[in-house]
Amino acid sequence: MSETRLVEVVLYWYSPLAFGLYGLIALRISNTIGEDNDNAIKHLFSGDDYLMLPITIILFALSGIIGALFFFVPLAIFKVKRDHFDIYVASFGTIFFIALLYLFLVGIFPSL
Repeated sequence: MSETRLVEVVLYWYSPLAFGLYGLIALRISNTIGEDNDNAIKHLFSGDDYLMLPITIILFALSGIIGALFFFVPLAIFKVKRDHFDIYVASFGTIFFIALLYLFLVGIFPSL
């Protein structure tokens, strides 16, 4: 498969992957967060959820600090107690990562 074809089909797998990842994480956060906490980032590192802390550590290990910070941006923007928190986070996260992908492909590799 040529590089041009790979760039053309990247959105077919990249968009659902980003939407699903953000949707699952946001849904898990909204289901397990307590009544007194409204901060998703604080909840990720609190250890209250036995599954979220290892996922966060794996995210840091695989993507590094900059990748993890980019991942946390959509989670930090929306309040957890807001209605449809998971849909807002998943939609914004997908748009955010598609914009980052576009900047990467146009800014760093314009020949593709």
